[in-house]
Amino acid sequence: MTSTENASQPKPQDVPPDSEAQIPTKRALDDLGAPKKGKKKRSWVWDHFVSFTRDGDKRAKCNYCETDVCGDSKSGTSVMKNHITRCKEYPPNIDKSQRLLCLQSEQTEQVKGDGSVDDNMSGTFVNGRKGRLDLWKFKQDECRKAFAKMVIIDEKPFRCCEHEGFRYFMSFAQPNFVFPSRFSVARDCYRIYVEEKKKLKSYFFKSSSRICLTTDTWTSCQNLSYMCLTAYFIDDNWILHKKILNFCLISGHSSEAIGKGIEKCLLEWGISRVMTITVDNASSNDVGIQYIRRRLQRWKDGAVLGGKFVHMCCASHILNLTVREGLKENDESIKRIRNGVRFVRSSPARLQKFKNCVNQEQIESKRHLCLDVETRWNSTYMILEYASIFCKAFDLLETSDGGKFNEELTKSNGVPTDDDWDLVASLLPFLKIFYDATLRLSGSLYVTSNVYLQELVTIGKMIKRKCESSDLGERLMAHGMKRKHDKYWENVNTINLMLYVAVVLDPRRKMQYVKWSIDDQYDLDKGKDLYDKIRDALNSLYEHYASQQTQSGSSPSNMFDLTTRDMESFEDWHDMGEFKFKRDIGSQSNLEKKSYLDKYLNDEREPNTIGKSFDALDWWKNRGKRYPIVALMAKDVLAIPVSTVASESAISMGGRVLDPFRSSLSSNMVEALICAQDWLRNTRGPLVVEENLEDIERIE
Repeated sequence: MTSTENASQPKPQDVPPDSEAQIPTKRALDDLGAPKKGKKKRSWVWDHFVSFTRDGDKRAKCNYCETDVCGDSKSGTSVMKNHITRCKEYPPNIDKSQRLLCLQSEQTEQVKGDGSVDDNMSGTFVNGRKGRLDLWKFKQDECRKAFAKMVIIDEKPFRCCEHEGFRYFMSFAQPNFVFPSRFSVARDCYRIYVEEKKKLKSYFFKSSSRICLTTDTWTSCQNLSYMCLTAYFIDDNWILHKKILNFCLISGHSSEAIGKGIEKCLLEWGISRVMTITVDNASSNDVGIQYIRRRLQRWKDGAVLGGKFVHMCCASHILNLTVREGLKENDESIKRIRNGVRFVRSSPARLQKFKNCVNQEQIESKRHLCLDVETRWNSTYMILEYASIFCKAFDLLETSDGGKFNEELTKSNGVPTDDDWDLVASLLPFLKIFYDATLRLSGSLYVTSNVYLQELVTIGKMIKRKCESSDLGERLMAHGMKRKHDKYWENVNTINLMLYVAVVLDPRRKMQYVKWSIDDQYDLDKGKDLYDKIRDALNSLYEHYASQQTQSGSSPSNMFDLTTRDMESFEDWHDMGEFKFKRDIGSQSNLEKKSYLDKYLNDEREPNTIGKSFDALDWWKNRGKRYPIVALMAKDVLAIPVSTVASESAISMGGRVLDPFRSSLSSNMVEALICAQDWLRNTRGPLVVEENLEDIERIE
C-alpha cells in the first residue's frame, strides 16, 4: 500500500536536476516583451527557458547560456531537460569543488600554447618567480595530455612512463596521477598529432597567403626512404612561420618520386597556392620540378606566372659546392690536418696526451677539437679553425708521443707540416666569409630572400680579388670557386628572378640596389638583359596580384565616384561647372595615376644604418597600407626560404626519433612525432645546424 506522503511526491522525471540547489526564476517574457498567452506551462523547465517564435517554429532559449533548442509543446520537454543537465552555465552544474591557489608562471603559459602574457602578471612575485595567481585543480585527462606532449617535445620513449625514477618523482609531485601504459601514451601522442593537424589545416583553409616549401629526403635505419616537406608563410601579423607538413614515405630518392610525394602532401593538406619549392640541387628542367609545375598549373591559381619561378635552388648547397671546388686545390693539406684531429680524438688516452701538450704550450682556449662531416663544408671550416689554434700542441705531440703520431699518420697522407698550418691560416679569413653567409642564409626565424643578393655580391667580389692574389695557392683556389660560381650565376636565363624581386621589396634596396649589383656582376649586354627581365617579372607579378584583388571584389582604391552625383542638387552654376571639370578631367588623371608599385619604387628608400638590424616584416606591417597590392606581393615573396636547412634539421631529428632502439616504430608514428614536435614547440629558437657532427655523419 502506498502512503499519502509518497503519493504527494512528484514523479522522478518531473524533478529538476539538483533541485536542492535550483535557483527559482521568474517566468521570462518573449522577444516582443509581452507575456506568453495560451495554456499555462506546468513543467519546471520553463523556469529556465524563454519561449519565442522564429520562422513560424516555436523555439526556446536557455536563460543561462542562451542556447537555442526546440520549444514546441508537441515535441515535449525532453530536449530542454537534457540541455539543462549538461549546461555549463546552469548554477548547480558549475564545479564548486575546492581548488588550490597556484602561480601560473610565464613559462607555464607558453607551454599551454598561449604566447601572450597577461597584464595582471606585472607586480606578482612568489618566491622570486613572476606570474599570475590562479586556481588549479588536478585533472587526470589534462595531466595525461600534458605528459603526452612532453614525450613528443622532448623526444622521450613511450615507456618513460614506466621508468622507476619518473614514478618516484610523480609520487611526490602528484600522488593522484594514474600512470598510463606505454600503449596508451602512444595513442595519446597520435591523438594530439591529429588534433594539431586539424587546427593547422583549418588555418591554411582560411589563409590568403601563399605557401613556400622546402624538401629533403633521408634513408632511415629501416632502409626506408622518407621525405620531409616544410612550409614557410607569413601571417596577417607579418610573422614568419615554419611548419613541417609531412615526414612521409616515398618510393625512392629520384626527382620523379619526390615530385609525386610533394603532390600527394599538398592534396592531403588542401594546399593549392604555392609560391616556390626550394630543393637541394635540381635544375628547373628536372623531371620532378617539371611534374610539380604541371600539377600546379592545373590547379586554380596554383602558381604565380604559370609556375615559371616555382623552382628555387638551395643557397647553402650552392655555397657548399663552390667552396668544395676551391678546397680541392688544397686537399692534401686539409687531409693531413683532418687525420691529425682524428688521431687525437680516436681514444681517451690520446686525447689526454694532447691536453697535456696544450697545457705545456700554455694555449688558453675553451674550444675543443671537433670532427667534420665531409658533406658539410662549414664543418670543415670549423675543424680547420679549431685545429689552427692548437697547431703548437700538434707539433709537441709529434715529438713527445713516442713516434705513434708519426707512424699512424704516415700510413695515410702524412703529418701536418708548417706549410700546411700557414696555408690554413691564410685561407681561414676568406673561408669565414662563406661560413658566415651560410649561417645567415640558413635562418628560419627571419626572412632570407631579401639578403641573398647581398651575400652573392660580397662573395663575387672576394672571389675576383683572390683571383688576382700574388699567392699561387690562393689564386688556384679562387679560380676553382669562380668556375663553380659562374656555373650557377653566369647564365641569366636560368636565374630565379624572385631573388631579385625580393630585394626590390626590401625598402632599403629597391631597384637602385638591383641595378648596381647587376652592373657589378655582369657586362653591359647581360646586365641590360637581366635588368629588363627583372622589370618585366616585377610588373607581371604586380598585375597578377592586382587582378586577384579585382576578382575577389575588393578594391584597393577609395576614390569617390563622381558620376553618381545628382546634377540638380547644385544651386550655383559655378559649383556644377567645377563638378563637371572634376568628373571629366579629374577622372582622366585618376586613370593615369601611378600604380602602387610605381608609388613604392619612387618613394625614398629606407635609410640603412650600418651595424643596426632592420626588420623588413615590421616595416611592411606598419607601412604596408600605403601600398596594399605591393604588400600582398611582399608577404608571399619575402617568405621564400633560400635554404633547405629546416628540412635537413628535421631529418636529423628523425635520426634521433627512429634510432636503432626504436626501429620498430611505424612510419605513421614517426611522422606524427616529428610533425607534432615542430607544431607544439613554442620556443622560437634558431635552428642548430651543427648539433652533433658525429651523429649527423652517422645519420647521413
